[in-house]
Amino acid sequence: MEYKELYLKQKWFSDAAPQNPKYASATLSFTAGITAGEVVTIGDENYEFVEEAANVTAGNIAVVVGETLTADKAIQELTKAINANSAIVTAVDDTEKDTCTILYKSVGTDGNAVGIETTTAGASFDDGLTKLSGGQYGTPCMEVNSIIYVSPHYYWCTAAGNKDDVEWKRFNPALY
Repeated sequence: MEYKELYLKQKWFSDAAPQNPKYASATLSFTAGITAGEVVTIGDENYEFVEEAANVTAGNIAVVVGETLTADKAIQELTKAINANSAIVTAVDDTEKDTCTILYKSVGTDGNAVGIETTTAGASFDDGLTKLSGGQYGTPCMEVNSIIYVSPHYYWCTAAGNKDDVEWKRFNPALY
């Protein structure tokens, strides 16, 4: 068993409770296959579904799906195209849930301004989003193992850091 010395401190920040840094994101959910020529736009990057790269519209980024126009193929190839070409986001696919989650490359609020849209009839961004959302900075903590009480929870700084890399955990002591 490992023991750690914890430091109960007064709250030093103005937020209601400490926050962890988060990436702005959006999830594109597919309900059907795609049609060649449909486009997913992220910021000023246009990802176009095509059967072969030569068919892509000038200025767009090819998402080559071949003749397999299924949702699974579209999700996998869109994820590959984003991760290989995007300067602003990364993507994670989940073919079991038929989704492609798009994440801004850095934590904080900047990603919340990135516009998103799709012309894909068989796909849409969850909650009708038109921009990435949920990005936030964390509450800085300069000393690991600091504990803060903000009713009704305690917060434990498990990784000291600035607004980009701090880590907080919330807990409630229990009787045993």
